[in-house]
Amino acid sequence: MARTLYTLCSQDAYKTHYEARHAAAMVTIEVQPPTQVQAGAVMYPPLVISSESNDGYDFIQVALIDSYGRVLGDQLYGTLTTSGKSLDSRSASRSNRTTEYSVFPDLIISYAGTYALQVNAIRMDYASPDGPVAVLAASTITAQINAYDESVATEVPSSNEQTLLRRLRRNGGFGVPRSPR
Repeated sequence: MARTLYTLCSQDAYKTHYEARHAAAMVTIEVQPPTQVQAGAVMYPPLVISSESNDGYDFIQVALIDSYGRVLGDQLYGTLTTSGKSLDSRSASRSNRTTEYSVFPDLIISYAGTYALQVNAIRMDYASPDGPVAVLAASTITAQINAYDESVATEVPSSNEQTLLRRLRRNGGFGVPRSPR
């Protein structure tokens, strides 16, 4: 899979790259992280990813990237890896195509700067002659996030995002936090 580098310097150029990449992804960003956060504080709204159950991803992983597309492994904390699950597992069956959600409820960026989150869908290949291997099956990038040293206003999710967050919170097991008001 070819790696695409993203430049966050120009908002319009970044948006064009983001939209093209986002539209082609097999994972969908259902709830974008906030566009601005305070460094060291938990992001709200939380990042929510969806995929189809028949895509067969073993887990979803997020990583912080800088304006040059470099992964910053030591500057993002919280739940960085999770498996997807359906909203109503009672109605899900192997024959039905169900949507699985992955929620990242406690992400924290350590330092001020301009970033994005890279979302990777991983499948495990247990048939590899070298032993189990993690295979990058799909990837997408969130919108730009500006982290500041001072406090910032909490962003309000869109109406559709609020509805999904309520459904996930009501269903339980997703760890969706309430707005920090």
